Amino acid sequence: MNLIDAGRSRRGWSRIGNYFKCPQLFAYTSRLDIQLIPADALTRGSMGHVMQAHMHAKWGAEQGGVWVDEKYHTDPNDFLSPEDAVIEYCDQYGGFDHLDRMMDTFRNYCRQYPEPPGRIIAVEYPMTATLGYVDGQWGLHVEREGVTVEPTPLEMPGHPEHGKPIQMTRRIDMTVEDRFGRIFIWDHKNQAYVAPNKSVEAYAIDGGFAAFRIMGAQLYGESFGGLMLNLIQTASPWRVARPTVPPTPHRDKHFAKMLWRAEHDIARLDLEEPDYWEWPKAQHETTCFGRYGKCPAVRGCFFGKRGLAE
Repeated sequence: MNLIDAGRSRRGWSRIGNYFKCPQLFAYTSRLDIQLIPADALTRGSMGHVMQAHMHAKWGAEQGGVWVDEKYHTDPNDFLSPEDAVIEYCDQYGGFDHLDRMMDTFRNYCRQYPEPPGRIIAVEYPMTATLGYVDGQWGLHVEREGVTVEPTPLEMPGHPEHGKPIQMTRRIDMTVEDRFGRIFIWDHKNQAYVAPNKSVEAYAIDGGFAAFRIMGAQLYGESFGGLMLNLIQTASPWRVARPTVPPTPHRDKHFAKMLWRAEHDIARLDLEEPDYWEWPKAQHETTCFGRYGKCPAVRGCFFGKRGLAE
């Protein structure tokens, strides 16, 4: 029994999303490899994802079969229990300081939702989409059986990725079929405070959910019902909310174009400005000081290398 990989995908939205937010933030994280997400929050989120993944994988196998990381499983004994899985995670990656809190979070979640939310189809399922043509239609297309994508490669002579396909990867936390036959992509969020009325539109505008919606519609066709959030509070009173993510049809129509431009802008900056500390900065108070407080890299923009070394 192996630990389910609940980590980030290799070329996911968080990478390109940082560029859309601030090119300098992208350079800090994707070129200088500076870790800016608070380690405690990142660890708690990973621990929560691991327990959710193992619980739902077991349920899916009990229901007749479940896809987990591109493999099909029909035996629930293929997977560790959620509690054993999170301990194994801590053994491998650390996090024992948060174990009691995350165990309490999971147990309170199970008390509120002791049964599967529907037929579990997939858990931690990776997807890869490529910019290009399928049957003469240009856009972001999921690679899947029976579909051949003619890539539109990066056009940036001199760049190491020149001529290579432009791709985005996403890892689905969970796919669920409801009693009406509708298929939803679920995304688990472990949060210190759950306030769905304030956060649901913020998630809706996030490009990662546009990518999920575009890919999900291609994978599941007319059965695709949309996106669900599973918001899990990691502190008393352990609130859980399961709102749907509102559609964003206007943005989704030109999402592929925005992705194409962003990847070319990044490649151009790679060539034009080799000093990653001098990439363009957002320099806007509501971007640099947003709803979660100040950007963790703001002192780097103030003082350069010494600002993040302090």
